[in-house]
Amino acid sequence: MKNLLKWPGFLFLILLLTAGLAGMAGAAPATGAKAPGAAVPAQYEEDEDETPPAPRSRGALEIRIQSGYGKLNPPGELVLSNPFGETLGFDPRYNSTYQEIAGGSYRRVVVPQSPSIEEAVLSINNAVSGTYSLRVVGVDYGQYRLSMKGYDRDRNHADLLFTIMIQPGEVHHYLINYANVGGASLNARRTRTRE
Repeated sequence: MKNLLKWPGFLFLILLLTAGLAGMAGAAPATGAKAPGAAVPAQYEEDEDETPPAPRSRGALEIRIQSGYGKLNPPGELVLSNPFGETLGFDPRYNSTYQEIAGGSYRRVVVPQSPSIEEAVLSINNAVSGTYSLRVVGVDYGQYRLSMKGYDRDRNHADLLFTIMIQPGEVHHYLINYANVGGASLNARRTRTRE
């Protein structure tokens, strides 16, 4: 029975391919009419007033963490949830990497001023306005520098910087209010230290 159900789809595909190849070869239509001549592109009058404006970005959000004492690696990892509950980052407690936010990335980069020092960078292109939840999960003892940049649609930005001590297993929670319209707006506050 299964083989019988496949035949109609197979025959349809053969007919479709045959019709497409006949059209590509320049074959005359089946009605007996003459084959068309060379294609001429359509001519339109250009009206400058009707040109649509260029699309604008929805903004961007960038969060960086690095050691506050010049250690080689940051003492914490970042996990961010957007207003829709989608997550981005790495949680070392569960060895889980999250990549649910469209246009988002989480990566390690070398600090330009100090090539032996790394920082973790969480960035979202086309970030939506709203309240984000950030967790800094401690993996080492030490101080971290947490910098945040929020960009609006015109690439104006607002900046925040936190310098805080952390230890392994400790989790710092931040609420971030971000807006990307009418000038970049970025506010954040630390809410608690455990899950």
